[in-house]
Amino acid sequence: MFKDVISRIKPLDIESMDKCQLRLDNLTKPLNSLLYFEQIARQMAGITHNPRPRTVKKSIIVLTSAGTKPSIAANVFAEHVGAQIVTADIATIAKGQTVQQEILGAIEWGINIVGTEIAKGTQVIGLGQIYIGSAKDSKEILACFSEEQAEPLEVLAKVGNKAIAALVGIILGAAAGGAAVVLDGLSTTVAAMLAVKIVPGVKEYLIGSHYATVPEHKVALDMIGIPAYLYLDMNSDDGTGAAMGMSIIKASLHVLNDMKTFGEAEVAVAQDGPGALKQTKDVKDI
Repeated sequence: MFKDVISRIKPLDIESMDKCQLRLDNLTKPLNSLLYFEQIARQMAGITHNPRPRTVKKSIIVLTSAGTKPSIAANVFAEHVGAQIVTADIATIAKGQTVQQEILGAIEWGINIVGTEIAKGTQVIGLGQIYIGSAKDSKEILACFSEEQAEPLEVLAKVGNKAIAALVGIILGAAAGGAAVVLDGLSTTVAAMLAVKIVPGVKEYLIGSHYATVPEHKVALDMIGIPAYLYLDMNSDDGTGAAMGMSIIKASLHVLNDMKTFGEAEVAVAQDGPGALKQTKDVKDI
């Protein structure tokens, strides 16, 4: 299963992204003035194979253990963006005869969990986890990659954290299924870093949300090479931040779909500057 999923992770749809970019460049605003919103809209076009995605089905998968439940905040924010909270108890991961087998089993468990959501038509997967020890283990994982060229599965086996391994599986499975992945705090981002180490193409499917207060979170984002967008002094990894990230996706798609082009609004395009080279009244309702 693991190798099959890896083989199904494909590059984004460049044709859809270019068509999306054409519309973004010709919206009634200065060129690139809504930069991150435009970049996310373009990314979503490439992920969904649709130059103008309007709505996307969203789920936030929150890993729990020992009877823990997602916080009230996570549920409230998920409802705000129209996302379903899906809880998954890592206690159901089968035990292996070795740590390596158990970690691989956790990855495959995560692949199965996200596969169920993608089969329901979900196109955006948010991540969350409530697992004691994940923050400490995430810092240990980062240290392994900061000091030397480490092998992801070996590092996971060394640390032995099933929750992080399961998150890696969810991320790989989401990318293989053509779904965007919205990160939260430290542990979900470290899992994404590991997934990118396994398959570099996973990076194209990742969307950051907030910058957590722990400095290691930005280190992990920098290792991946993606930004987060919100400075909210949050130190959450329970899905709340992922929901906030989904609100940015929602806003980005509103920009793409609800703002008119110069041609649709029948107003003059820029006469000088960068906009004059790219903007035209010919772009309408693509």
